[in-house]
Amino acid sequence: MELLEEIRECFASTQDGARKIKTLPAEYPAIVIRNNEGYGVAIEFNDSRDVSEKFANSRLFTAILIIGGEEKKYLILSCMLDSLRYEFATVCAQFIEPGIDGIDRKNLIAQPLEWWKRWRELLGNAISNKEAYSVIAEMLVLDKLFINDKSVEWTAINAGSHDIEGDNNSYEVKSTIKRYGSTITISGQYQLQSKKKLQIYFCRFEKSKEGISVNDLVKELLSHGYDRDKLEKELYQLGYEKGSSIREVKYKVLEKRIYEVNDEFPKITNTSFKENHIPDSIIQITYTIDLDGLNYTVW
Repeated sequence: MELLEEIRECFASTQDGARKIKTLPAEYPAIVIRNNEGYGVAIEFNDSRDVSEKFANSRLFTAILIIGGEEKKYLILSCMLDSLRYEFATVCAQFIEPGIDGIDRKNLIAQPLEWWKRWRELLGNAISNKEAYSVIAEMLVLDKLFINDKSVEWTAINAGSHDIEGDNNSYEVKSTIKRYGSTITISGQYQLQSKKKLQIYFCRFEKSKEGISVNDLVKELLSHGYDRDKLEKELYQLGYEKGSSIREVKYKVLEKRIYEVNDEFPKITNTSFKENHIPDSIIQITYTIDLDGLNYTVW
C-alpha cells in the first residue's frame, strides 16, 4: 500500500483516535488522527516553538498528545470538512513524506511556516489575513491608557461600538499604512456617538523589521499589569492566537494623533437628523472623514 492510499484508508476507517502510518520508514514516523475537531496527520515536534496557522478549513498547529500512554509534542496538519478528506489526503501525504535521506522531513521540522506558506500560496489564499497594523494600533493605545487608567477595556471580545472603553471615556482607534493623506472610515451611526468623552486615536505606520509587533505589545501590556488570559482571549477573538506568525510582523510608527470628538468635529449622529432621530428605514451609515485641517494633539 502506498502512502497516499494508506492515509485515505485511515481517514475513512478511523472514528476517534490515532493510528500509526505503516508505509513510512521507522526513522520518520507519522500518525493519522481523528477527533471531534477534525482529522489529519501529525509528526513528533521536539521543539520549544509553538505553531498556530489557519487557512480556509485547514490548520497547522502544535499540540501535546498522549498516544499509547506517552505524552509528546506534535506538529499537526488538520482539516474540519469531512467531505474533503479524499483531496486533503494528498496534501497530508506531501506533508509527512520524508524525501530522499529524510531531507523533506528535516526541512519541515526546521521551517514549518515555510512549508505552510508555499502550500497556501499554491492552493490559492482566497482569505486574506487581517493586517497586523490595525491590531498594533489598538494595542498601542490600550497600553498608553492602561498605564494610568486600569478601568479601560479592549472591546475585541464583545465588539462594542468603540474600540476601547473606560469608566469616564470612550476611545476609537484608526490606523493607516498610507504615506500621505489622513482619511478615516466611520462604520455605523454609533461609532462617533457616546455619552462619555470620546477621542479618536490615529496612527500611521510603515512595515519595518525595526518596528513593533503584536507580541512586542503583549509583553508591554503584561509588564504594566494587564491580565494575560484576558489579553490572549481578546487576540484569539481577532484571529491572532498564540503561536500565529502574524503576531511577529513588525511596523514602525510614523505618526500618532489624538482628536477630540466634540461639537466642532465632523460626524453623523442622531442629532444630525430631524427630531434627533435617524429614519427607521436607515439601518447602516458609513462615511469617510478627512482629518487634515482638523485640530489634534500629538501623543
